[in-house]
Amino acid sequence: MTSDFPYLSRKLVKETFHDSMLLEAIWNHKWGMDNPVGKIHKVLMHCPGREVVKLHEQTGQIESGPLLLNQIKGRLSNSRSPSLPDLELLQSQHKGLQAALEKEGVEIINLQGQTERWPDCMYTRDLGMVIPGGVILSRFALYIRYGETRLAAETFSQIGIPVLGMVQGNGFAEGGSFIMLDERTAVIGRSERVNPQGIEQVKQILAFQDIELICIDLPASIIHLDEAFLMVDQHKALVNTALLPFWFLDELHKRSIEMLHVDLRDPTLAINALAVSPGKVLCSSDAVYTMDVLSHNGVEVISVDISEIKKMGGGIHCCTLPLIRESLL
Repeated sequence: MTSDFPYLSRKLVKETFHDSMLLEAIWNHKWGMDNPVGKIHKVLMHCPGREVVKLHEQTGQIESGPLLLNQIKGRLSNSRSPSLPDLELLQSQHKGLQAALEKEGVEIINLQGQTERWPDCMYTRDLGMVIPGGVILSRFALYIRYGETRLAAETFSQIGIPVLGMVQGNGFAEGGSFIMLDERTAVIGRSERVNPQGIEQVKQILAFQDIELICIDLPASIIHLDEAFLMVDQHKALVNTALLPFWFLDELHKRSIEMLHVDLRDPTLAINALAVSPGKVLCSSDAVYTMDVLSHNGVEVISVDISEIKKMGGGIHCCTLPLIRESLL
């Protein structure tokens, strides 16, 4: 009697770990991504609970405020809201964001574990760096977020996504500063939250798949790459030139990526949007000028109200960690 399962064989495995047929057969899904805009199938999120009331009044500084700036005298004051968000409205807006994703056919996977201990775990983007075949677990630079890596590990174990590595030792790296630019290239932003040791570890893991890692030095005013750069279509990016080095913009140009500039008349984090499929983007409803730029350049925009979410220092991109995107190959 023969089995219809093709892998009951004593032959040596020839395919790579991230081979799509092997992933689907053994791990049930074609986990991971090799691009930043393919249609999203699964995304990790966490609807905030009462853990957010543990936050001190400078809520926005946890997610997007470099600690170093507190040591610089005479700098501009933090423009983000000094007050705690309204929990009921925060939850309502988060559910609205989930509904917008579900309307696009995205399956929401909820973060598991003792989330009530960690007040900033709504921003699931930072939990890992998703690459072809699975995810690299982050290591957080701040104590107040440090335990979120355990929540991610527990969740990933339950859903069966392969964990391909974990930043450890003296390294720090967070998912908000990482992007798979294409199947052979990833980009990471060095900052207060992403140090050289963490970058080197990510680089080594990517090397197993012959993926090049481009490292950008971010300015002192931001902590994550997603505050400055976002792919919105296969060959279109939303950028803030004030926060990106010339050589990187030149590299995008050489790769025939059309650059659209975020409109600086919009509030902070207008750029922190999410491509749900090629040329279709979820944007914060207050980013009216930037949405107009996108629309006039062939990008479909879906507006979502996240005004209360942004009080905690992050946006749509920060709240979402796509675990499966369709390949564009």
